[in-house]
Amino acid sequence: MKLILAIDIKNGKVVKAYAGFRLNYKPLVLDKKDFSCPFTLIKKAYRDLKINNIYLADLDAIEKKPSNKFVIYSLMKLFPKINFFLDLGFDYPSKIYRLINSFRKNKIKNYYLVVGTETMKNYSIENFIIENKIFFSIDFNGYEKNWIKKMYRKKNLNIILMFIKRTGGRGVDYVTIKKVNKLLKQHNCIVAGGIKHLRDFKRLSTLGITGAISSNYIHKVIARDKLIAPSNLATLEK
Repeated sequence: MKLILAIDIKNGKVVKAYAGFRLNYKPLVLDKKDFSCPFTLIKKAYRDLKINNIYLADLDAIEKKPSNKFVIYSLMKLFPKINFFLDLGFDYPSKIYRLINSFRKNKIKNYYLVVGTETMKNYSIENFIIENKIFFSIDFNGYEKNWIKKMYRKKNLNIILMFIKRTGGRGVDYVTIKKVNKLLKQHNCIVAGGIKHLRDFKRLSTLGITGAISSNYIHKVIARDKLIAPSNLATLEK
């Protein structure tokens, strides 16, 4: 089970949605400590919790504003042992090809690209697949059934089941996950949204889910300032 820390970046800063409003983003503060610098947060998660998988969402790029490209490049070079799952609002395959070519020129290898069904245009899924670097994020926003049918017909895809309305530790939708995971059992599936307790990671693992993306739960761990590795996460659940 991969433990993946989710980070939202806006204007070069780590932000968090408050009061349940996704538009109400503010710089990340944990236990009165400023963690809005992405370098500071990632260093803390990597050094103290041994987290080496980061889901990085560039909110500006997703909103079609000037991206945080240089911040992201710097993070990837500074932390070469961390795998970055990059959600940059990809819509056309050409954008993916250009970015991958740029990474190749700069000899950057520690990345996966997240293609969300909410933003990707109506191309064949195969057009978005380059090597094994692509994760398809199925957004559960009312249109997920069509995408699940498309994924069902394919083999060996990397998929993120994205429950955006559950983010912030609002509870995992196990009923839906069980149904969808049976249909997509031939794929590598990761869950995002709703992680509230340590037992959620364990339960998802027993269902065959290979990874879980979380920010709220990991933020709580960081706020406690516990220097405990994920392999020992059981000691954090109190």
